[in-house]
Amino acid sequence: MQKWHLSHILLLLWASFARADLDKLEYCTEISPPFNFSDAEGQPTGLAVELLQMIWQYSDLSPQPIRILPWARGYKELSSKHNVVLFATARTPEREALFKWACPIDNSDFVLLGRAADKLTLVSAEQMKQYKIAVVRSTVSSQLLQERGLDESNLVEANRLSQAAKMLASGRTHLFATNKLVGYQTLKDLNMDLNDFNVAFVLDSKPLCYAFSRQVPDRDISRFQQALDRARASPQFSQLQAKYLPLRQSL
Repeated sequence: MQKWHLSHILLLLWASFARADLDKLEYCTEISPPFNFSDAEGQPTGLAVELLQMIWQYSDLSPQPIRILPWARGYKELSSKHNVVLFATARTPEREALFKWACPIDNSDFVLLGRAADKLTLVSAEQMKQYKIAVVRSTVSSQLLQERGLDESNLVEANRLSQAAKMLASGRTHLFATNKLVGYQTLKDLNMDLNDFNVAFVLDSKPLCYAFSRQVPDRDISRFQQALDRARASPQFSQLQAKYLPLRQSL
């Protein structure tokens, strides 16, 4: 009896310690609808945000603050601080060893969007070098373009998706490098006619994930991943997809 009692106490102490570690994480995101954005009251919302709230519930955690930052700033904090979670972050081979991961939130195509009237359809990176491309700095879209040999002579960097989308719509750039669903959702939120735009080139497909600073203990990543798996397997996750991803069916 005494042995069981001691084991029970140790288990409770371990659980408390684990929760304390998870409670110290700083959650950061950007404006990237439909996965993460601000509601009418300025509060974070979106599929990735509500999924994170489900993960906290499955982990027996109270709700945590979420900061909305420009992507480049959030990425810098993830790289330089020891307790940051940045989402939704595309998982790439180049980023693999830089961070720790819990995946997936979603699997997404990264594309170049053009204006339908321009009738741009590209088949190679060499063709891309003929055009100006709007892209949010420090994003996977920027990385994918640089891997293909594009540089500052081709890329027009923005701090936010809405800025990059407006560059394309106004004719300041020929193309807009973005997550396909996010790009179209951003244009829709700007009251643009989606029929005025088309996919000119598919750059790659990547999973979107919760990225953690390298210093976050593996046990915390494992606990988070288990809760993520449970959340994604629940009926509530299907409801989130229906709520936030209806545009996907029409693209």
